[in-house]
Amino acid sequence: EHWHELLNPEFKGRSAILDVPSIGIMDAAMAIESRGDIKYGDKGNMTKEEIDKTIKILIDAKKSGQFRAFWTTFDESVNLMASGEVVIQSMWSPAVTAVRSRGIPCYYAPLKEGYRAWASCIAPMRHLTGLKLDAAYEYLNWYQSGWQGGFIAKQGYYSSVPETARKFMTDDEWGYWYDGKPAKGDIKDPYGNLMEKAGRVRDGGAFWERMGKVACWNTLMDESRYMVRKWNEFVSA
Repeated sequence: EHWHELLNPEFKGRSAILDVPSIGIMDAAMAIESRGDIKYGDKGNMTKEEIDKTIKILIDAKKSGQFRAFWTTFDESVNLMASGEVVIQSMWSPAVTAVRSRGIPCYYAPLKEGYRAWASCIAPMRHLTGLKLDAAYEYLNWYQSGWQGGFIAKQGYYSSVPETARKFMTDDEWGYWYDGKPAKGDIKDPYGNLMEKAGRVRDGGAFWERMGKVACWNTLMDESRYMVRKWNEFVSA
């Protein structure tokens, strides 16, 4: 299975793309390069020429009716997939969890080209001093202490400190989410809703396998402002 399935005419009118320029264009680039249209020097930092070529391909695809929707919110992505209006899209992990918790099949395909990855980083602002700086570090220490990592793990996300997250997960949850092992019991989301039956294995396998297949990371491009303008031309075309 390949990224270019997003642009496959077989899914005409039932494909969707995220309308956040810095993320949507990366998904598009993965699909376009997979199809053989463009060989990017660095998908995370495109040149103006690469941006122009990418947007032209997307506009042509849009005008041909390839895309059912451009979504911007969590609920939109869930409802599009759960209703059957869309059958293929790039989704946030908690959104896949939400669809599955409704008893509707939804999974991550093991794409040959690898994953588009992102990371959420938190750091104190440099103007902080005294009590405010102490409070910021206190929050950061709590954030990495395990509860947050254990919570997001049950949505499919990874913690930057897995060792502390593990303290807030059962052995079976850790085995399913991190080690890629078959679930010994039913797997539930962070809110207690049934998501997977015993015996299921996580899409993509273990943490080590998934992170070893990252093809590109979301970044702020040098030509970010230009890219956003061109992306808006695509959405409004």
